[in-house]
This record gives sequence, structure tokens and C-alpha cells, in this order.
Amino acid sequence: MGPEFHRTVKYLPDIGEPLLFEGVSYTRKSLLEYCTEEASNSLVPAWKREVFDFIALFMNPAGGAIDQLSSGSTGDPKSFLLSREAMLLSAQITLRFFKLQRGERVLLSLPVHYIAGKMMVVRALLGGLDLVLTEPSSRPMQKLSGSIDFAAMVPLQIEESFNHGDPLDRISKLLIGGGELHPATREKLSLMTTPAVYESFGMTETYTHFALKRINGSEPDSDFKLLEGVHIRLDPRACLEVEVPGITDGLLATNDLVEINEQGDGFSWLGRIDNLINSGGVKIIPELLEEQVRDSIGHECLVLPEPDRKLGNRLVLVVEYEGNDPPLELWKDLLRNRLSAYEQPKRVLTVEALPRNNSMKPDRTSSRSLLL
Repeated sequence: MGPEFHRTVKYLPDIGEPLLFEGVSYTRKSLLEYCTEEASNSLVPAWKREVFDFIALFMNPAGGAIDQLSSGSTGDPKSFLLSREAMLLSAQITLRFFKLQRGERVLLSLPVHYIAGKMMVVRALLGGLDLVLTEPSSRPMQKLSGSIDFAAMVPLQIEESFNHGDPLDRISKLLIGGGELHPATREKLSLMTTPAVYESFGMTETYTHFALKRINGSEPDSDFKLLEGVHIRLDPRACLEVEVPGITDGLLATNDLVEINEQGDGFSWLGRIDNLINSGGVKIIPELLEEQVRDSIGHECLVLPEPDRKLGNRLVLVVEYEGNDPPLELWKDLLRNRLSAYEQPKRVLTVEALPRNNSMKPDRTSSRSLLL
């Protein structure tokens, strides 16, 4: 990681004035004073005090280090210190990519104890953007008025916004990260003309995203495209290594299996090496297989390993299906025509809903209890 910013200064020199916060203009000094005061105000909701506390901490480096729990993408989650300089650099890259202009409204709908929430605040401070706060929830647009120029959300928030008809089209540019999009949700987003929707790829250790993929519009991206200055390569496991100058300390190893495009400026994500299934000596990437199954049968699914004396592990297909009479034989026929012999599931189960975490990402660990 970049070195921690230890200099004792009254304010961060990269941040200009005026600063906008919920429609009000501040000097750096007055915003620091306001946030310091509100952070200790017991009448202010806890989630909002957390925002005030982070702004006060970030704008006053003498206040101490910024501690963050890593994502676990590069191993077990661990605590490390965030560099203010690296946060500003990451924010600048995002501001340039999305062409965000001073005074535009940006929505903070994620908790600031996550790096994604912290970085939205830093982008607003650095870019002179009007930071709009809403209590972190599954429906961030529910009570908001007016338009939003830029917002970042997790898949659960997108799902719930669609389910309740919340006005996502009032957002100009929407960044989605922190989990996998449900195929049906991805399809809905792909058909929207507003907002411009981008899927992000990143981790805490890279100070959020280092690659983006446009998933709607007249020319959607087929791969994740690297942001400026980012370098990638494959390690001997065929996993991604990434370097973001000024942010990572050299190449950062991940457990993400990827395929780098011919130009070297992007990649397609294949899956996680943690989820790799060895069946009869053949290594199977379940995420890739699941994509083929979804395309064939039209339902969300998971491919899970089940102990087998002969194969070591055999493949079990768990399909999300509402109904009492799933067309199992039809599915098997479709898969026989699409998949190779070693990719064929040995067993097929159906459930009304796959277990998911708060980001709507299928929970593979919890799902294994379905096999018992």
C-alpha cells in the first residue's frame, strides 16, 4: 500500500474551495469545524455522525491514521492503514473518467466504514461536488428529490429499487460494485437509456475500482477496461495481478481467475480460484459453467461440489425455480447439447431462492447445506 500520510497540516492541499455539502457551500476550515461538531452531536443519527467523523478525520491528517479492513480478495481480511495521498489519487482518476464537474450532485448511499463509501466522500471533496446524503438502505432513491449526477450502489440496492419502482433514471451515471448482478437485473439495466451504467472491478486494497465495464448504451463493453495507469498480468495460477501506481506497493496478487484481452488494456473475469472444483482430475470454474447453464435453461443457478469416491468431487446443479414441477428432463437434455461430458451435473436440485449475502451475491458456503 502507499505510505501513510503523516505530515501535520491544517488541511489537505489538493482540496480546493468552495466545498459543497448537502447544498451548502463551505470553506475547508468551516467544513472541518462543522463536521467535527456534528460528529459528537448525539441528536444526529448514528449513520450520519459516521460520515461527519470520517470527513473530519480525513481533512485533518493530524487526527490520526485511517484504518480499513481489507476485502479478502488477496487472502484473509486484514486491517491496514489507508494513505490519504492514495485516496486522493484514486478519486482524481474516477473524477476524470466520469468527467464529473464542480457543483454536480453525487449520492452517498453506502456506509463510510466501507472503502466505497469513504471514496465517494473523497471524490466529492476533491472535485467540489455537492455531496448528497441518504441513510444507507436497500432503497437509496426512495426519499430523494431532484436529479443525481453520479451514484454508486451495490446489487441489492439495484434489485430493491427495481422491485419498488424507485427512480433510478434520475441518476446520470451509475457505478455498481460489491457483488454479482442477477442476470435478470443485468438485462433490465442493459435496456435503460439513463443512467449510463458501469460495473466496477476492484477491492479495498486498490482503493475501490481499477477497471470498469459499461453494461448499457449503444456500445456496451465486452471486457472490464483498465483505468489510466493500471498494469495487470497473470500469475502462475492464471490469477490476476494488478498494479496501480501510487496506490498499490508494486503488483498485488488476487485470487481472481481472468483472461486478459489481446490489447492488454482489459480482461474478462472467469471466477475465483477459491471456488475451483476438481472433478475426476478436471479443474472446473463454476462461475463459467453457471453462465452456460443460465443461458441454456433460463434460470439462476449454482454449481457446487459434492464428495464422490470415484471423482473426488461430483457436480451438483442447484437451480432457482418457483413451482412444483421443474422440467428436470428438459434441462438435462439442453445441458447435454451444450456442455461437455465432464461438465454435466450428476445431480439437479431446485430451490425457491438461492441463499444470498447482503450484496445479493450467491452464498456458496451457505448453499452447500442444500446438498445434505
